[in-house]
Amino acid sequence: MVIVALIAAGAVAGCIGFGMRPAARSPVPPGPLGEIVVDPVATGPPIECRGVTRERCLSAGSVEGMIAGIEVSDAERVIVSCEGDPCTAAGGAMRIDLLLRDGTTVEVARGGYGEFRQP
Repeated sequence: MVIVALIAAGAVAGCIGFGMRPAARSPVPPGPLGEIVVDPVATGPPIECRGVTRERCLSAGSVEGMIAGIEVSDAERVIVSCEGDPCTAAGGAMRIDLLLRDGTTVEVARGGYGEFRQP
């Protein structure tokens, strides 16, 4: 009886704590597919705006130092993309990717139009 209870508890804990993870998000194409802008104040890489207003793109894409464990100086370009219409203060979602010098893209942040979180 004790063994059955332990097995049942382990199965329930496994279902709760070790559930399937969502599928990996696909990388964005390296582009460029949108306008490339340079923040006159920041020292980071150029920023590509894909479906996001220039002002919001500059605000979200002006990154320096490290983000998601990646040194921003290793990036050729920051890509800010709209993921959910409308990309305005009223709603929508955005993501930020880095185009690295080796040509790969890496997602470093995503979230609602007004906020981001690192994956």
